[in-house]
Amino acid sequence: MELIGKILAGRYEIIEKVGEGGMAYVYKARDNLLNRYVAVKILKEEFSKDEVFVKRFRTEAQSAASLIHPNIVSVFDVGEDKGVSYIVMELLESKTLKDYIEAKGPLSSELTLKIATQIASALEAAHKAHIVHRDIKPQNIILNQNLVAKVTDFGIAKVTNTSSATITSFGKTMGSVHYFSPEHAKGGYTDAKSDLYSLGVVMYEMATGKLPFDAESAVSVALKHIQEDPVEPIKVNPNVSKPLNEIILKAMEKSTAKRYQTATEMLTDISIALSKPTNSLVSRPASSIEAGDTQVIPVLNDVPEENVVPNVRTRQTTGRTAYTPAHSREAKVVDEEKKQDNLEDVKKAKKKKMIMIFSIVAVVVIIVGILFGYFIKKIIGNGAEEEVEIPYVIGRNIDEVIEQYEKLGYTINQTKTDYSSEYDEGEIMSQDPEAGTKTTNKTINVEVSRGTRMVAVTNVEGKDIKVARYELENTLGFVVEEVEQTSDTVAAGLVISQDYKDVERPYGSVIKLTVSSGDGKEQIVVPSVIGMSEQEARSTLEDKKLKVEVEYGEDESKSNGTVLAQSYPQNSVLKEGDLITITVNRRIVNKTVTVNGIPEGTAQSDITVRVSVDGGALNNTTFTYDEENHSISFTINGYEKLTYNILVNDSLIKSGEENF
Repeated sequence: MELIGKILAGRYEIIEKVGEGGMAYVYKARDNLLNRYVAVKILKEEFSKDEVFVKRFRTEAQSAASLIHPNIVSVFDVGEDKGVSYIVMELLESKTLKDYIEAKGPLSSELTLKIATQIASALEAAHKAHIVHRDIKPQNIILNQNLVAKVTDFGIAKVTNTSSATITSFGKTMGSVHYFSPEHAKGGYTDAKSDLYSLGVVMYEMATGKLPFDAESAVSVALKHIQEDPVEPIKVNPNVSKPLNEIILKAMEKSTAKRYQTATEMLTDISIALSKPTNSLVSRPASSIEAGDTQVIPVLNDVPEENVVPNVRTRQTTGRTAYTPAHSREAKVVDEEKKQDNLEDVKKAKKKKMIMIFSIVAVVVIIVGILFGYFIKKIIGNGAEEEVEIPYVIGRNIDEVIEQYEKLGYTINQTKTDYSSEYDEGEIMSQDPEAGTKTTNKTINVEVSRGTRMVAVTNVEGKDIKVARYELENTLGFVVEEVEQTSDTVAAGLVISQDYKDVERPYGSVIKLTVSSGDGKEQIVVPSVIGMSEQEARSTLEDKKLKVEVEYGEDESKSNGTVLAQSYPQNSVLKEGDLITITVNRRIVNKTVTVNGIPEGTAQSDITVRVSVDGGALNNTTFTYDEENHSISFTINGYEKLTYNILVNDSLIKSGEENF
């Protein structure tokens, strides 16, 4: 079906094809109502003929349209026009994440985590709305020039995931099999955790530049997802950070119980990985017997040292005795000998214990003596340590403070550096203890400014204000201030201009955006004029401040001059001054006119008949002259009205008007 140049729903003008998938074509189109470019996804003909498929396509697309998130491609409209099912979306003229990976190779751990944050945030919003994507892959992630990620193709993947979508049908989904979760590959139940597995695969590819599983056939790849563990990303690319390695492996767990349960949980770990890139996220496994668990602890008696074993909870020693039944006199003798040996061992143990106690007491006495001597020396020899008042150093340069106060015996300890818009680079921002504190400890801990953090301001002109806000505030850390302005050329909600762009500004500073509020024209609800006369319809629409253009059609069942159709249906919303076209019925009618009263004795050659049809010029017309009845007659084709003039010897003797 050729769609270039067509207008869908009287609104979306198809300009060019920009993409094609397994089930749909994507076109660049112009939304003539809102004066903006959009992407229109159109279901292929072989699918559009399946009513069940079309219904599910529309339902899923409407669900996707309900998702409003900076990292999800916006869906503006869903509909059907003359058998063509379509979805209207935000037009993103950017590359996919797949393109970016192929061009750049393995991404840094930090960039991988930042892009994954945006994708996980989009999935978090979708999952909370009970929508599972089911086809997360780099081809469905769009990156703009500022590396803002947007997830697309919500809804389509879910429609294709019917009960028949097992590994026997992978030939139709080859592009996605590398990112399938094990349960998806088995054709089983998929949920939010399946999306998180796929995101783990995407992160693996970002971090290593390679897919975790690959093979010659789709079925072989699917089986690897089900049966094999991936090679750890850090072994493929040693530059992968430990926490990123752990996040990917947890996301790609075969068991859904061991996997991340929610996108929120995954976002928490990503946040930790970004702030502490060298730390491990994996907590140590709990001991098999935790303190406080119920357990059998034998009574501590005088027992031989070789039978003393540590208690796993308290780490203290516990007696362990052996019971040997005496069935004979020989056994009793052996028992007596063992008792004697045990008594000797106990005596030895007590002797060792006493020696250890005396040693500890001696050490304690020596330490106390040394400390006592030190303080006596201080008091007698040097006098009490001098108490000082901590000086105020905030706002001063760290080097100057060190130079001045270390001569006086102070230790200036720089504990932290950070950006500051209040203090210049090298100036002290805070101190501990506070100025004026009296103490004998002459150590001052200080935080030092790194100066103002400067950030390049992205150009967001022409972008939707929601996207612009996200880029400037969430990504770059600026504060956005909006000013509305009417515009005849920029659609409502788009950024017209900004006070700073393509320059560096302090982190956290205000960026003022001028945002279009539309053209300021009054919105008009279109009435129905079908069935009215042309003049009545024109007056009705012009009273609504709309421009009217008339076209003509032909309908044998309707009267001439009545309106057959209008370019915008009743209850459509237009703006003041917008053009609406009405189609007026104009069918050709034959009309025979007879004019009496021709003067007696007039010859036919003396008579001239001039006729005008529907306001046209008067033209000479062939006629029939009846001398006996002193009349003439003529037949004319027309639409609405004719006028005539009868002349005898060039003198007007009759004139008149007739309706067709």
